[in-house]
Amino acid sequence: MGCFFSKLKSIFGGAKCQASLYERLGGETAVDAAVDIFYRKVLVDERISHYFDDVDMEGQAAKQKAFLTMVFGGPHNYTGMDMREGHKHLKGLNDSHFDAVVENLAATLTELGVGSDDIGEIAGIAESVRDDVLNRPKEGEVAQEEKEMSLYERIGGEAAVDAAVDIFYRKVLADDRISHYFDDVDMDGQAAKQKAFLTMVFGGPHNYTGQDMREGHKHLKGLNETHFDAVVENLAATLTELGVSESDIGEIAGIAGSVKDDVLNR
Repeated sequence: MGCFFSKLKSIFGGAKCQASLYERLGGETAVDAAVDIFYRKVLVDERISHYFDDVDMEGQAAKQKAFLTMVFGGPHNYTGMDMREGHKHLKGLNDSHFDAVVENLAATLTELGVGSDDIGEIAGIAESVRDDVLNRPKEGEVAQEEKEMSLYERIGGEAAVDAAVDIFYRKVLADDRISHYFDDVDMDGQAAKQKAFLTMVFGGPHNYTGQDMREGHKHLKGLNETHFDAVVENLAATLTELGVSESDIGEIAGIAGSVKDDVLNR
């Protein structure tokens, strides 16, 4: 209806009808291409790919195409949940993850030759739903649910711990200060044990059956504070890379510090 009145204005010398963002981008074909390229980028981005491990990507892409078509001013065929409801199950989701999504979307649009003005408009649309996507409390609300979540849940649960351990050991094995301690170690088994251990200490399911910290490290000759600090440094870098909040990284550093004497067999 708004476009109809704009046409009337143009007849009498007023402004011309402006095409919707959906039309300017290229309609259905462009949105379909953008979503397909976007998810290819997202699924190889270690910052956020773990959120899609158990997702039906064909269904996800179809929902995303309908949603973007709607918000860009095209046909309204979206029947999914709103932003807040649709993302509240994604534990540990934070600004870094949101920014990674927007970064991949902008890269997709640039690749498709979308103009900078239209990319800016789309970034503005994305920014307008940031608080809903991240399920931030509305003004006057108390985030009671978040207060009650365990550290394991806040950082993203099993998928996040698995990703953290894999990235962490890649960093450790490239760190000359400590890599020699893993020369004869079965890294697949080590990673599995570490995932179970961290899951337990972060407040998740208790499936760890390995040795305690003192017993598990007493065979490592010459282990000292420098080595321990190198491990913590690599862990913090891993968590930062995965977008874990500073407060949660601080809590994890505190957990690590609490076992220093046991690890160093003091």
